[in-house]
Amino acid sequence: MSIYKNTYKPPTPPDLEDVMSIPPEEYDFNFVFDVKPLRTDRVELRPFVPSLHAKLLYDGFMKYPETQQWLPMETHTLEDVLRSTETRRRQPGFLQYAVYTDKPGSDTPPTDPSEYEFAGTVSCINASADDLVAEPGWIVIFPPYQRTHVLTHAAGALMHHILDMPDQGGLGLRRCQWFTTSLNLASQKAALRLGFTFEGLLRNHRTIPHGKVGAQEGRLGDSKPGQMSRDSWLASITWREWEEDVRDRLDSLIARR
Repeated sequence: MSIYKNTYKPPTPPDLEDVMSIPPEEYDFNFVFDVKPLRTDRVELRPFVPSLHAKLLYDGFMKYPETQQWLPMETHTLEDVLRSTETRRRQPGFLQYAVYTDKPGSDTPPTDPSEYEFAGTVSCINASADDLVAEPGWIVIFPPYQRTHVLTHAAGALMHHILDMPDQGGLGLRRCQWFTTSLNLASQKAALRLGFTFEGLLRNHRTIPHGKVGAQEGRLGDSKPGQMSRDSWLASITWREWEEDVRDRLDSLIARR
């Protein structure tokens, strides 16, 4: 018998029965920072509410299954999407947004936000009020909106929120980082284009769900048989880099698209 007290219990699965019936004004985001929409002149990030957005996200996954490739979650059913959303909502450093935008390829003046279309999702993850760090993550842009202005504007709005000072409307954090699997070359290219600096590769960094492709095989006899691990590609922007030139370069990208 152990003489060392340890009361840890694994977290219980989220209760999904009533989550779709919670109205937006009663949904608890449980986030470490203030919650508000984020905007550019062509994109609006609206805090993700299951009753408004979960079915839209699930329908997008079903229509474009290739967008699920790098997500560390199951997306086969609406319940899978809800379970992922609610599991991460329990983490105070995670806030998911629904991405809304004007019609892809539009060369007309900006559309009224009330007429925007749902284009995917992006999240502010691993946010810490103690360490003054956060990152854009869990980015899904559906194919009709890929290679358009949407990713630049959506990620840019979140980067501004993370790195701008409070008197500029931001959180005033010191570091904005970008993690992706070493296999996702498109995500790496996007990060570098947005102004992030590559820092290194974290080997065997995270286990990934059954059926997802990783960079490393699992270890025979460990607690997650059949699940691969990913090597994580890490990049960042510090507050000094943001103020020196990254913010201006990002705004130039946003203005062109």
